[in-house]
Amino acid sequence: MGAALLLSGCAGDGSRQVSTGAMKLSAAEAVLQSSQKTGQADSFKADLTVTDARSGAHVQATGRFRLRPELTFSAQLQKAEGAGPAGAGGQAIYTGGVLYAKVPQLARFTADGKPWVKVDVAQAGRRAGVDVAGLVEQVQRVDPAEQTKMFTASKDVRRVGEETVDGVRTVHYTGTVTVREALDRLDPDARQRVSRWFPQGASDEKIAFDLWADADQLPRKIVSKGASGDTGSVTVRYSDYGKSFSVNPPPADQVGELPLTGLFGN
Repeated sequence: MGAALLLSGCAGDGSRQVSTGAMKLSAAEAVLQSSQKTGQADSFKADLTVTDARSGAHVQATGRFRLRPELTFSAQLQKAEGAGPAGAGGQAIYTGGVLYAKVPQLARFTADGKPWVKVDVAQAGRRAGVDVAGLVEQVQRVDPAEQTKMFTASKDVRRVGEETVDGVRTVHYTGTVTVREALDRLDPDARQRVSRWFPQGASDEKIAFDLWADADQLPRKIVSKGASGDTGSVTVRYSDYGKSFSVNPPPADQVGELPLTGLFGN
């Protein structure tokens, strides 16, 4: 989505060029530059809000993410109204291919009821036939670089105006793109992975998005929803691009093993 910010240009007369210092870029050049810049952001903080007026669901979560050289994150579910058992909230840490989760509903399945459970992602797939790796992989939905590539396919993106987001001056853009067009912008491996996030037969469905980008062409806020009367929306606020952070497993005496075969078998 970050690249979409330059598709319509920044000039008040609606021209298809933008000014970057003394240089003038065509829309295509600007999109490429923005995509490359966002792709360099290996770490960031993301605050996620998901709402669905029809079901009454309201989910809020926050986390710090490092995408390379390997996926690492620390996240907390702050609110999950109307979202079933997860409504009690929880925490998740992922490092070195191991997922640690602190979810009250899982504590009763661990030895001595310890608050944290430990799941070796690779072993979960081998022993229980459960695609925990795919679940963890979904965290990459908040990757601004991947969204940047997908939303460069928008044909109607336009500049709305300048706004301040979390104290940062931004330019607000809005547009739509079909699922098919968005997926076509990804490389084959990413396309295969991301396509699983959409319902079957959704290729021609439109996604409406709003993007607020800062002076460095990095997304500060993204809102996306179905373009045909969908009552749900996803909002992600981004900050702390490129900042280092540490992710440490919880204390060993607070971690219990999760009996995967029995739990997931049921």
